[in-house]
Amino acid sequence: MNCPICRAQRVELYHAWPDFRVMTCRECGFRFTDLETWQYPYLDKDYYDIGEISEPNPYRPFLFRRASQILRHCRSGRALDVGCGMGEMPLLLSEHGFSATGLDESRKTIDFLRSRFPKVGWESGAVLDLIPTLGRFDVVTMYHVLEHIPHPVEVMKDMKDILRPGGYIVIEVPNMGGLNARLMGRGWHYYLRHHVNYFKGSHLKMLADAIGCKTLEIAGYYDFTYPIGARWKIAVKNVLRAAGFQDVVSIVMQCAD
Repeated sequence: MNCPICRAQRVELYHAWPDFRVMTCRECGFRFTDLETWQYPYLDKDYYDIGEISEPNPYRPFLFRRASQILRHCRSGRALDVGCGMGEMPLLLSEHGFSATGLDESRKTIDFLRSRFPKVGWESGAVLDLIPTLGRFDVVTMYHVLEHIPHPVEVMKDMKDILRPGGYIVIEVPNMGGLNARLMGRGWHYYLRHHVNYFKGSHLKMLADAIGCKTLEIAGYYDFTYPIGARWKIAVKNVLRAAGFQDVVSIVMQCAD
């Protein structure tokens, strides 16, 4: 068994849960699920089948934070959000002048978004099968997607292939390097049956290096949702972030060719 990031063979068991086990690379510290104990959970179901689809709200603070990160580097062009969920990022980027497309495996969600927001492009189906059919983009984003997909280096190469020269890839994932993850240890709430990759910021940089992209920024954030609309949350989150409680980590990378 090789590390999916650095390809080292010095891999050992981190912990075995009842229905999956997580390995640690002794060279780079990357953690990943042993694929022999993993099965993709949405082969025969839609993950939005558990409840009603709600109206997307693209104006929440963490979405503005994501958009600001993109806009610091790219102000216009074609943008693709892979694993778009309820479509909030494509909607927000469209308002900022991008020609935006949202891609998701949930046909139920995409059908809803097409009916409500026809000015944005919406595509449903197997992500890795659809990617080559969508043309070239200036920005490709993946928010809380890469932790669900095996073979992250190969996936990133697919993302690079659809970029125009000088294009950007933005990734956000749960942060195994955050203080909360380190304090909680095996009880960290992101050790889940349907996750296969567990990243630190250094691992995201290794991904960028592996596909020949330049790392422009890496940043950790602390996000919590409730209570919705409370103004004090931004100040509290900034204090927690400065203290090292960074539940998620993101990278902006630029690919020259």
